[in-house]
Amino acid sequence: MKLKLFILGITILSLSASCEKKMDYIFDESPTDRLNASVSNVYSTLQSNKDGWLIKYFPSSALEFGGYTLFAKFNNAVDVTIEGDFTTLAAQNSTYTVVPGAGPILTLDTYNRIFHYFALPGYFNRSSSYFLPGFVTAQLGAINEGMKGENDFLVTKVSADSVVMEGRKSYNKIVLLPIKSSEASSIVTTYRSAIIKFHAFSNYKFEVGTESIPATFATALTKRALLIAGNTKPYSYRYTPTGLDFYTEYDVNGVKFRELKYVEPTGTYIKGYFTNDAGTIKLVPQS
Repeated sequence: MKLKLFILGITILSLSASCEKKMDYIFDESPTDRLNASVSNVYSTLQSNKDGWLIKYFPSSALEFGGYTLFAKFNNAVDVTIEGDFTTLAAQNSTYTVVPGAGPILTLDTYNRIFHYFALPGYFNRSSSYFLPGFVTAQLGAINEGMKGENDFLVTKVSADSVVMEGRKSYNKIVLLPIKSSEASSIVTTYRSAIIKFHAFSNYKFEVGTESIPATFATALTKRALLIAGNTKPYSYRYTPTGLDFYTEYDVNGVKFRELKYVEPTGTYIKGYFTNDAGTIKLVPQS
């Protein structure tokens, strides 16, 4: 019996050594070294574009508040400057860090009046002390939750063309796109002008073929997510200079869409309408 146990022990040790050798062969660096390298890559990529990054930000896993466009410049390995399309408040400075975790974790670790507005409980965002000029001046969300924003994001993809993150609470996908030098001086103004134009619309309906489907706002105060009868999940979107950019691909009566571009008023569409490239669906404001 002892001999059998001895042989079994030798076998297990041999297998372990074999696996360890295979791992050493497959990976030239330790997991810690690889993670630290990925953290450094995030830092260098964020700082590499001096004109900054456009951030497609959607707070809350339920997406009921819609999406917002932020503009961030990672000035060095500590400081970040943020502006928003939804407020006329001047750029706000704060700090950030990237730390190792399940992957690189980007954290905005000091208070930024624009970015952290989304994480304020309703008790605070209803207070005039926290209002943002040009945005809602009333409580948004539950008194203890607010818009359910967050501070920590798992970085899942890094390249010169984009940085993709995932909210650690909401699991929402957050995309950063590099701002081109040719548009850097005007991009914030352009996005804010789009909001002034499109945010005024209301009383929407979808038109698919001969069918007309009324749509209501999931949150009337923000007007960035739509609901239709029989669908409990909102169609959540950001305003862009060309129309509406949705969080993901949605479907209305079999017609799929991710972006709807605005068409100026023509004929019976006195407020204009939003449509996909194929023209198979229209989102029509009635007022």
